[in-house]
Amino acid sequence: MNISVKNVTKNNLKNFSVIIPLKKLVAIVGPSGSGKSTLVQDVLFQQTKNPVWEIKNLPAIVDILEQKVILPADVKQSLGEFNLAKLKAKLKKLKPTDLLIVDEPCAGFCQKERKMILKLLKDKVKLGYSIVAVEHNKEIIAGADYVIELGPGAGRYGGKLMFEGSQARFKKSKTVTAKHVYQNKNGSPDEKIKPEKSLTISNISEHGLKKAVFRFPLHRLVGVTGCSGSGKTTMIDAAYRALFKGKNAWKIRLKTVHIEGKQYVRRSYIVPQAPIGDHPSSTLATYTNVWDNIRETFSNQPSAKKQKLAKSAFVITKDILDGTKTFNPEILKVRFHGKNIKEVLGLTIDEAIEIFGGNTLIRRKLQFLQEAGLGYLVLGQRSGTLSGGEAQRVRIANILSKKLGDRSVYIFDTPSRGLHLKDSEMLLNIFRKIIGKNNTILIAENREEILSGCDSVITL
Repeated sequence: MNISVKNVTKNNLKNFSVIIPLKKLVAIVGPSGSGKSTLVQDVLFQQTKNPVWEIKNLPAIVDILEQKVILPADVKQSLGEFNLAKLKAKLKKLKPTDLLIVDEPCAGFCQKERKMILKLLKDKVKLGYSIVAVEHNKEIIAGADYVIELGPGAGRYGGKLMFEGSQARFKKSKTVTAKHVYQNKNGSPDEKIKPEKSLTISNISEHGLKKAVFRFPLHRLVGVTGCSGSGKTTMIDAAYRALFKGKNAWKIRLKTVHIEGKQYVRRSYIVPQAPIGDHPSSTLATYTNVWDNIRETFSNQPSAKKQKLAKSAFVITKDILDGTKTFNPEILKVRFHGKNIKEVLGLTIDEAIEIFGGNTLIRRKLQFLQEAGLGYLVLGQRSGTLSGGEAQRVRIANILSKKLGDRSVYIFDTPSRGLHLKDSEMLLNIFRKIIGKNNTILIAENREEILSGCDSVITL
């Protein structure tokens, strides 16, 4: 028996139809923002709450398991151990009549753990259970019974069914995902250069580590890898805290460690995994702070000055985003390159760069988003509607849009989370650009296509 989805229009899915077999392990794949989350969350999951679509044979109970990206304060396990325990508990409670959707079950896990997770899912399916996995890792995609690929791009350039069929047919197909799953080519740096300088942090005693030593080369891309509970996050966090020199540094700095080579490092930055834009009026433009520069640009237009419209007149409110209110008529009369403030909200990153390219501050913030492959995103898009991969790249682009100094250590925990296989090289290129400014990058990572592009890999 199959689930039949017909003529669904939601977000970037337009008259979308697909067949999803039951009693199988089904992998839903495609670029970040291609419509995967819309299909499983806004269509399949919500259909059981509020039936609005033409869907046949959908189980009465559809459950979704999403990975935590921040460990609850009262949990003493590692994040990976916690997420794995949640998956096992969910599988144990699953009934043959239910449909379980697992969102990136392998994100952040080492290869050994990914193979174990695939076996857990496959063993359950062999007993007659139905599981759908939204995934970017090769193990799950190649091990699935049936593959559904969305694309070809993301946002307004996605939402189309690129492939649906068995694993055997998928392997022979020429889709973007199939090429990356079944080819062995991984990104790699142009050349391996022996580092001239390194940094050593010793006497680390945090979260189970006892007087540990962390030594890594400077001015390189350094990958820290290992299975759940091995100490990856603890190590990179220790580096961040030991080197941090920002406001209130005394509150977080590790006081018991000894650092050799500290004179070569100016400061450290970390990209947090916290959800972006939890405010109701948070948009891509406000989260990245580019909206402040755009508001200032509009307030400096002659027509705005004539009406005495200050920067505050161009603020975005929740009501404006909801469509229950709009900007006042006098505000909409102010135009920049033919666009009023409401029309600017509807511009993509690519379009906004063309219009605001003469403003150095605006161009800088938008170009990092563009380089992260997010040129299709709309300025007024609500932060909470971004896919996991999109949100991750927005975080990276946001911290990098600040003026890049030198002799800094940039730290990322699982930067590949939510990223399609084809985006690995894009991420590595961004990292190489930062390193080219005489900086160092530390990443906690387990995906081989990212680790193969590192200058140095430390296995815990």
